[in-house]
Amino acid sequence: MTGFIALVLLASANPGPVGPWRAVLDLAGGELRFAIEITAEGGRLGGRLCNGGDCQPFSGVTLRSDTLRLEMADYAATITATLRGDSLAGAYANVGNRGPRIIPFRAVRGHWTVEPPSPALAGSWDGWVLSPTGTRSPRVFQFRATAAGLEGTLVSNAGDFGNFWGSARGSTLQMSHFDGSYVYLLTARLEGDTLRGTFHAGLRTQSPFVAVRSTGQPHLLPPAAVTRADTTAPFQFAFPDLDGRLVTNDDPRFRGKVVLVDVFGSWCPTCHDAAPVLVRLYREFHARGFEVVGLAYEVTGDLEVDGRLVRRFRDKFGIPWPLLLAGINETQLTAATLPQLQGFTAYPTLVFLGRDGRVRHIHAGFYGPALSEQHARLVQELHARVEELVSER
Repeated sequence: MTGFIALVLLASANPGPVGPWRAVLDLAGGELRFAIEITAEGGRLGGRLCNGGDCQPFSGVTLRSDTLRLEMADYAATITATLRGDSLAGAYANVGNRGPRIIPFRAVRGHWTVEPPSPALAGSWDGWVLSPTGTRSPRVFQFRATAAGLEGTLVSNAGDFGNFWGSARGSTLQMSHFDGSYVYLLTARLEGDTLRGTFHAGLRTQSPFVAVRSTGQPHLLPPAAVTRADTTAPFQFAFPDLDGRLVTNDDPRFRGKVVLVDVFGSWCPTCHDAAPVLVRLYREFHARGFEVVGLAYEVTGDLEVDGRLVRRFRDKFGIPWPLLLAGINETQLTAATLPQLQGFTAYPTLVFLGRDGRVRHIHAGFYGPALSEQHARLVQELHARVEELVSER
C-alpha cells in the first residue's frame, strides 16, 4: 500500500505535458503571449500553437525524461523546455537570418483569461511605424472583438502580418503573433482618438508607432503600384534548381507560355498562405499554357540548409513547378539579382509574364486568411488575371 501511495504521489507531481498551457516568449520589451495545447492519442503526443482562434499544429511533439520538444519544421524552429509539474521553462530557437535566433520561453498550465475588449478599439486605424533607421512606414491596424478576446492584424505594403491576439484593459492593449517564424508583439495606449505604442519584432527590435482611426481613404499603396518593372525586354532570371541544374527564362518549358514568377521564401508565413492559391491556379490553367516558377530567397545562404527547407515547402503544398535557389532574404540583395524590378520590398511578389516573356503585371505581397474579405477578393483577382493572359494569342 505504501508503494502504491508513493506512485500516486509521483504521478500527481509529474502529470505530464498533456493539456492547455499559457505560453510566453520573453522579449526585451515585454511578454509575447500565446497558447499551446498538448494532446495524446494512441500513445503519441501531438499539439498545436494558437494565436487566439488561429491555430496551427506542431510538426512534432516529443517528451524525453523531463524535456519537452515542440517542432515547427516549416521554419526549422523548435521550443525545448523542461517540464516541472505545472510549469515549462526553456527556449524557442530557429535557424534565423544568417545565424540562430534564441528567445526565452516559459509556460504554465491552463487557459488564458478572455477579457472583452473596449468597443472603442474596434475597426481600422491608419498608422506610421518609425523604423530603427528613422524611416516611416505606413501600417493599417485592424482590431475586432471575438470569443477569444481582442484579435486583429497589421497590414503593410508587403501584405498582412498574420492573426494577432491579446487583450485590452482600459486604454491599454497588448497583442501578439507567433507562428514559429514571425515573432511580433504590439503594445499601445489609446489617447483620445490617437493610438500610440510600440511594435516589437524578434527579441530586441522595438519601433514606435502612432495611428488614428481610418477615414476610409487609401493609406497603403495598391499592391500593383509597389514594384515596377522594365517591360522593354523579356524578364530574365537564371538560378539553380534543387538538384543544382541551372534554370533560366529561356528554358523550353516557358517558351510561348504565360509565366508566373513567384518571388518567395520558405521562412515567410505569408508565402505559405499564398502557395495553395498558386497551386490551384496552376492546376486549372496549366493545360492552357500557364507555367509557374518559384525563386526562393532563403535565410542562411547555405545551399544545403536552404535546399532542405525549400524541399519541405514544395512537399507540403504538392508544388509541381521548379523552385530555384535564388539568394538570401534581404530585399536589397534580392533586388540586385532581379535588376529589371524597381522598388522590390515584399515576399511574396508575384510577377506575371505574357507569352512574349515581358512583365504584364506585378502584385507585391499577399493578403492571407487573417484578412478574410481581402483574401477572397485577391483570389478572384489572381484568377481573373491568369484567365485574361492565357486567353490572349
